[in-house]
Amino acid sequence: MLYPTTYRGRIPYELYIALQNKFSQPVDESDEEWLRRVKRDPMLAQKMFGTPEFKIELIQAVHRRTMAQAGARRKGHRKAGPALIKLTKPGDKQAVTTIAERYRNEFMVADERQYKYASEAYELLLEQFDAVTPANGSIFWNGINELALVKLVDKWNSELGAEIFGQLEATTAARMVNKQFEWEWGEGKQKHGQVFENYFTEVSGRLGHAARGHVTAVARCGLRNTSILTHTELPNMLRQMEAQLGRGQTPNMTDITIVLIEPKSQTERPVKAFTNDEISQVPIIRAISANGRINGRDDCAVEGHINVSARIREYWASRVHKMASPAATKIMSDVSSLVRWP
Repeated sequence: MLYPTTYRGRIPYELYIALQNKFSQPVDESDEEWLRRVKRDPMLAQKMFGTPEFKIELIQAVHRRTMAQAGARRKGHRKAGPALIKLTKPGDKQAVTTIAERYRNEFMVADERQYKYASEAYELLLEQFDAVTPANGSIFWNGINELALVKLVDKWNSELGAEIFGQLEATTAARMVNKQFEWEWGEGKQKHGQVFENYFTEVSGRLGHAARGHVTAVARCGLRNTSILTHTELPNMLRQMEAQLGRGQTPNMTDITIVLIEPKSQTERPVKAFTNDEISQVPIIRAISANGRINGRDDCAVEGHINVSARIREYWASRVHKMASPAATKIMSDVSSLVRWP
């Protein structure tokens, strides 16, 4: 769902709409008065606890708590761990803004910057991650506006009335983390940011192992030499495919289409899809601009290509020629939003 630019409420927009639908608001009642009335309504729990919106809010709350325990620092906060709400009402100066002593003793280390069970919480995050996405619907990305891709995936699934397409930041538990946290690790165990990077590397690798059928990827100019797609997801899929073919099995991933927006190697094409054996033409690129960004072909150089084994090539050659995947076709019809940032 797209948030209207005029909405400034403190509760998520989806929940606001659900509440509006369940509890009508008279024209002469302000939002503040309406919300106070709704909170006192004895039917609130019965009407809301079973809704999809409440389920999403509850799942997000659980994940955010676990993120903080694992060493996550919410964006905009100065330190990791529990965030104390600033007091601004009259008389607040007399309030004590400290963590409850029992909570501190049970959950926090001495300096209150890290939870005692950070490692266990991190492992729990990985344990709870479900990498299964729809067959023929897995979508990976590299070097594009992933939030725009998330919106497109959500829009396509809504239009089709089912989860036909699956994507890491759109349909898996990773969406509870994306763009909401930064990571740091106490006791000098990890450098700032590394834990967050490790989480996405690990869950992305699992997503690659779980991909089935015709897989889709989308990138700008080529595959970035620093991206998870280049170093984790795609290699995992190809290695697994090679191993399964070697054992005489039908591979989980049977086909792959990589969509390149502004392909570096084909300057006459604004966008091109490479399917199966054609992916060996997809370049691996590195940034040459001073800021490390790739905003077009002139900002990158080719440093290699995807390596496809002889066994996989033989498998693809024995099959009927495959067209671009359904997800690739949809992506190619709306590439402008994927290379535009707000």
